Amino acid sequence: MPPLTSSSRSRDEGVEMMHEDETRPPMLPALSRRNFLVGVSTTAALLAIGNAGAPPAMATSDGTVLPLVAPLPAGQPVRTQFAPNEQVLAAYLMIVAPLANSVRDVAPNYGWMEDGWQRTPNQPYNSRIMEHVATLSWFYANDRPWNPYYRNPALLARLDAALGYYLSLQHADGSYPEYSPTEHHLSPTGFGTVALAAVLRDLRAAGELYDRRLQIRDAIRNSSAWLVDTSRPHWNRPVQFANQVVAGLSGVVEAAHILGEPAVSASVPNRLQIILKDGQAPAGFFHEPLAPDAGYNFDVMLPDLGALYKRLPDPTIIQLAERFAAWFGYVVVMEPGRNEGFILSGTSARNIVATFVTTPVDDVDRSALARTLLPHVPALGAFFASSEEKTQVRNAWNASTAPVSPRQKQDSSPRLHMHVPQAPLGIPGAQRDAQVAALRYLRESRFTELRKGTLDQQYVFVRRPGYYTAGLYGVRQNSLQRMGTNAFWHPVAGMLALTVNSTGPDDWTTVADTVGTASSRGPVSATHHAGATASGAVISADALTGYRGVFTTRYVTADGAVRTDVTHRPDGIRRVLTTPGASRERIPLIVGTGDQVVFANGTPAPYGQETITVTRGLTLTRGSMRFIIDWGVDREAKYAPMDRSYLGNRTHRILTISFSGTLSVDLRVEPVS
Repeated sequence: MPPLTSSSRSRDEGVEMMHEDETRPPMLPALSRRNFLVGVSTTAALLAIGNAGAPPAMATSDGTVLPLVAPLPAGQPVRTQFAPNEQVLAAYLMIVAPLANSVRDVAPNYGWMEDGWQRTPNQPYNSRIMEHVATLSWFYANDRPWNPYYRNPALLARLDAALGYYLSLQHADGSYPEYSPTEHHLSPTGFGTVALAAVLRDLRAAGELYDRRLQIRDAIRNSSAWLVDTSRPHWNRPVQFANQVVAGLSGVVEAAHILGEPAVSASVPNRLQIILKDGQAPAGFFHEPLAPDAGYNFDVMLPDLGALYKRLPDPTIIQLAERFAAWFGYVVVMEPGRNEGFILSGTSARNIVATFVTTPVDDVDRSALARTLLPHVPALGAFFASSEEKTQVRNAWNASTAPVSPRQKQDSSPRLHMHVPQAPLGIPGAQRDAQVAALRYLRESRFTELRKGTLDQQYVFVRRPGYYTAGLYGVRQNSLQRMGTNAFWHPVAGMLALTVNSTGPDDWTTVADTVGTASSRGPVSATHHAGATASGAVISADALTGYRGVFTTRYVTADGAVRTDVTHRPDGIRRVLTTPGASRERIPLIVGTGDQVVFANGTPAPYGQETITVTRGLTLTRGSMRFIIDWGVDREAKYAPMDRSYLGNRTHRILTISFSGTLSVDLRVEPVS
């Protein structure tokens, strides 16, 4: 990151020495040329913002009560005026006017940001909508050559109205609502404390709205006390929705820093110990609510740990991140020769995230602030774009002559512009590539790892010379988690089959049609046995980790209707299915545009075409390798395309094999002769 200059001052500059017992600030300076933007031909200006590509502003009174904030002049923003780490702010600059003008200036709900920019439901009681006060305050308080809204009086007036409304939503106990007016919700209280602390910082730097600053001071004191109060439900053990709890702690630490009151965050180290013990599963994932979730864990929880560490370098934060990095190293499966790949999505209980792609582009870099942790947790380096990639993208952005694309409604979270400018650039590509190579399934050709959830869940990862596979067994957290076998990957050919935790048919499952049971969509009990059948000696869960020989996992649905025996051999897996009658084995294949798929009877399965035939197997040829799926006897099989695509040249194709009673299916990979 380049050194700060007079035109790119630190957003925290001057905060440490300012306190709210100071004398009232002086009056506003005389109207500047930039301030003259407001009030000049506002109707035409509001129409112009639509021409600039930003969504139109909803102005309740058309500026007759609170003056409207004019959109950017023609030709702005100018890319070359932005410091590299602040390029992310350009897309927000383009929506300052519509954001500000969405503040109601008539009753009822005077001050509500009513135009649907941030979060749903778009209702006056949802305080998360109001977090964009941090966006408005930043542009008001920060002098940049590209920022015409610096010291803009119309912007300040609308920010003041929004703050008044936002603060009125706070309950007496310090919490805020989200989904109903009477709700005391963790998420808006935690994220809101961060936003309001940022506003207080900006207003102090600008010397504005003294009385409102006193109200914000009291509000974040109260919300911080609520967030760390262990008698509140969000601290019940085990701690659930860890991303929201940690966001709250981040808000508390930020509030303490802005207020200059260390006592506000004095309990945070103890609360981090609670998260370590009761908010993170033994497996290493963070609770969402008690199961993993790749999206919340990586894109929300981890950057908030980074934000915490910037203010409070507590060793517990590093422990949390190290344990998570070890977990993530099993569930992020890179495609050969690429620093992107697939996520074992079936384990996730909330977000449907099937692929892992690093994000050098600032406008989508939600995990940016997690890079704060890289010097202390090197294993995390495998999951971030390199410093060279970040620099290259920023240089290309600076050189581009294309218009800047504005942020869009419901994709305008202020967290992005709050995090990216202060995030480290990252590590060099050579270091990143070394961390990718150190991922265990790439480093080793043979291991078994069983990791336990907080609930009675077993996450089993098996690497053998011919493949990497994983399975989830035990209770089911919620309707999105998918049980049983969920992936089959080869170190040269890449991913062949992958379960996605969507509501579609893209999960690896056995459906017993006579009773309506799907083996992936309910709890399953599992036992592990030495050898090629489930008649072998039982291997205890604790002894499975480190087991290097052939073993068979038997898992059974709660109603006993579907029994699956998965045998892990050196070159592939065998699934033996037992059901009460007519059934289907459904395998979600990952197929590339250049792959050749042919049934064992010679019938081709064209890429985008549904194909039904009676045969005993299927082959998929990818480069120098051939996947073989063999079920031994002729059965009706259907190969059906899906619309969903991944990584540019991969899509899901569903292979369904009809059978009755029992079926044995082998999966292996061999070189093309």
